[in-house]
Amino acid sequence: MNRRLLCLLALLPALAVGQTPPTSPAASSAPAAADNAPRDPNKFAALSLLGDGVQLLSLTPARGDTVQAGEWRATPAGAMDNAVLQALNLAVKAASDKYDVKLYTSSTRSLFGDPALLFVDGKLSLPGNLAAAVRSGGAGKLLLVTRSVQEPGLIAALPARILNTLQGPGFVLDQRPSGQIGFDGQAGLPVFAPFVSIRVALIDLDDMRLRREQSLAVGSRLPVAREAAANPWAATTPEQRVQALEVLIEAELPKAVKGLVAP
Repeated sequence: MNRRLLCLLALLPALAVGQTPPTSPAASSAPAAADNAPRDPNKFAALSLLGDGVQLLSLTPARGDTVQAGEWRATPAGAMDNAVLQALNLAVKAASDKYDVKLYTSSTRSLFGDPALLFVDGKLSLPGNLAAAVRSGGAGKLLLVTRSVQEPGLIAALPARILNTLQGPGFVLDQRPSGQIGFDGQAGLPVFAPFVSIRVALIDLDDMRLRREQSLAVGSRLPVAREAAANPWAATTPEQRVQALEVLIEAELPKAVKGLVAP
């Protein structure tokens, strides 16, 4: 697949890995000023702001329904955003052979804070020169993917009684079944489930206003071998964890995007 992934490190020096964005007007969040550049309705820009943080929700027999929350950093860096952009690229081009799309990401999600705060009165507000960057190619629309806060009950594959919201890509490790003894005299196997909770917004790049949006909450269950029951997380490699999340994104994100970009 011919992907044009435009790394914003070159466009936005403040986003370079390991750097702290300077507290200057250039790095502040402000609505983009209108310009007179011609907009092509068949051209899309796609921007993913998931970052590398993966939500971890753990439940044990000792804690009952009390969730122990944590975070894991996916490797290699950018893997989650790249999976999203690949899925967006395929979805847009599948919708019409007239469509073209340019792909953008950021080196750090921390600069953007709460995804909900990116919109002010229905208008997208991006830090620094990022708004100008996604508009520079003459695209008429922007597909923006961010984390979405949703309830675990929306995903049938997840265990019941998870008293914590989901946000972005993540895993649930539920070891509560191990406290139950089956008819065979053996403890139940834990539930190890990857999930993705994200939001796709369609932005009109003429005025940066939100036109439509779609939330996505999907998950699956990974097989847990009896010998790995004590610690299913340790029994998987970082590559396997990333792949489990990529599979969900690649399978489900195009379905959510299809209705947003239909001619």
